[in-house]
Amino acid sequence: MTVIDTSQPKPVSHEERPPRPVSIPVRATEWQRDYLQIPASRCSADTVLTWPIFGGRFRESFLITTLFQYSHGAAEERAGDAWAVPDGLRFTPDEQIPTLVDRFIQNVHTKNPILDLEALIRSGRHAAEIGLQWDAQSCLVLLTCALGSISQPFALSTQGSHTASPFPDPSEQTAGIPKSTSATQLREGEAFFTLACRRIGLLRYSVIGAQCHFFAGGLWLHVFLYLMYTFRPLSAWNHFYQASTFYRLRLRLIHGLDDSAYEYEADHQEASVARRLEQSLYWSCFKSEVEIRVELPLPQSAIAEYEYPALFPTPPTLPDNYPNSGDDQGDGTDPGAAPWSLNTERSNIPPRGIYNHITNLFDEQQSWYYYLTEVALRRIGNRVLNAFYREEPSAWSNIKPFISIAFEFESQINAWLANLPPAMRFYEADSGFAGSRQGNTADLRESISLELSWAVSNRFLEIRLWLYQPFLYFVVHRASTDTEPALLTNDEYNIVQGFVESGLNCCMKILQARCLRHRHHGIWFDLRALVTASLVFIALARSGNVSLPNIHPDGLRSHLTPTLEALDYWEDEAPDIKKAQATLDDLLRDFD
Repeated sequence: MTVIDTSQPKPVSHEERPPRPVSIPVRATEWQRDYLQIPASRCSADTVLTWPIFGGRFRESFLITTLFQYSHGAAEERAGDAWAVPDGLRFTPDEQIPTLVDRFIQNVHTKNPILDLEALIRSGRHAAEIGLQWDAQSCLVLLTCALGSISQPFALSTQGSHTASPFPDPSEQTAGIPKSTSATQLREGEAFFTLACRRIGLLRYSVIGAQCHFFAGGLWLHVFLYLMYTFRPLSAWNHFYQASTFYRLRLRLIHGLDDSAYEYEADHQEASVARRLEQSLYWSCFKSEVEIRVELPLPQSAIAEYEYPALFPTPPTLPDNYPNSGDDQGDGTDPGAAPWSLNTERSNIPPRGIYNHITNLFDEQQSWYYYLTEVALRRIGNRVLNAFYREEPSAWSNIKPFISIAFEFESQINAWLANLPPAMRFYEADSGFAGSRQGNTADLRESISLELSWAVSNRFLEIRLWLYQPFLYFVVHRASTDTEPALLTNDEYNIVQGFVESGLNCCMKILQARCLRHRHHGIWFDLRALVTASLVFIALARSGNVSLPNIHPDGLRSHLTPTLEALDYWEDEAPDIKKAQATLDDLLRDFD
């Protein structure tokens, strides 16, 4: 049996690997620019289950088939209408709306800065003073209140150990409501969401199109965010598809037919804001499409047909003394530490009262560093997907052509990681911050900083696993007889060993970092990543071709217990997650 032992005292490190081949295969030129469209659902947990090591036990799309069946004919509503807004529910008083808007800004907008916060805060205050109307602004306020209701600070979700189980107060639990959050939060959020959706139906063909270029796209994108927060990916995709279609038509007008559209529709200041919102919405739609299509075999939307002229969205203009809160945050967000810089000219600054309110809620500069990093990594990640996943996994049986491409991508990823601001470069799951001093502005800002660092770390881990998965597949299915042709030189074999080693380390970190019980729009993706990493470990263990380092002394089941507990924690909210938990448990019986 051929064994690649990754637990040797001196493993081959990236720096010690032999120089990569000088010649890059012709196919390498294809992925250098190809990032708009990706092969759907090729590196997901469902695909790993079809690897030969599992002996044909699982059909294609084994896990997500349950999701599609569950959604059929029911608009993806929970069984028994457990999440429907109950009759006679007492809604949150209007005077609480600004608080929920603030919570949205801190917990949601920090990762998706696509709204004009000045306008949003004004609309929220207006709704609190005179009540919600049936206009576009009230619709957006309701969506932000829905997200504000079900979201919470990152630190509150991670109190104590990262493997702790912060279950809600049992007195808050209601029959039919998932154990992963309180009944009050879910019912309040669903109430706001229902009211917002009623307004979208009225505004779709009237006020929205006339009042704001991209308001409709922004509304639908926030519907998408709310549905992802509540584990409804297919309904989320439906609304996202509408947002992309509406948005693509608008882009065709501005960039395809008449590039001077801004000039006659608004003055310079309004045009600048509209252009920034346009760019942000494009990249948010772009990122959202890719995230879902990585996991689900869904069609491309209109947004994937358009190569946007701006490689990055334009950050808002900030004053030269930003942030001006009087606190030395020490966050290290030096513009020179990243391959871009934020515009610090004093212009288009909102009135001082609202401006101070915004800066007290979160560090906008740091949020934009995160957002721009996300855009850049998404393009790199898409190129990885196009380079390695256009064909079936069986293509990886001949791993030689992929070695030089992997080197190229690895260097790009490492370069981006090295250029991140220090505060966003590393996330420590057991940093000890969580829950230490919640309550004041400085601690909430630190919580936001920690979450952005965690999210960036997850994105790097995701792309790295895509990069190393072909090499893990190769070693799992490497022939166990001595008659196998020698396809690799010794140097190439050592390089593959290094990639396998990196892939194992990546899986270990995913299992540690993504078990958090933190509700956010990517929580469903977190759980899917946990399942994928767990299945890779199980495949490696079944093959016997790799010595697995740092496995729990009590065996593989104990090693994957935090993952099983995380899946159990959320299983009430998505049928595919419940099925994934049962599948992992069944596979682990072979090792018991």
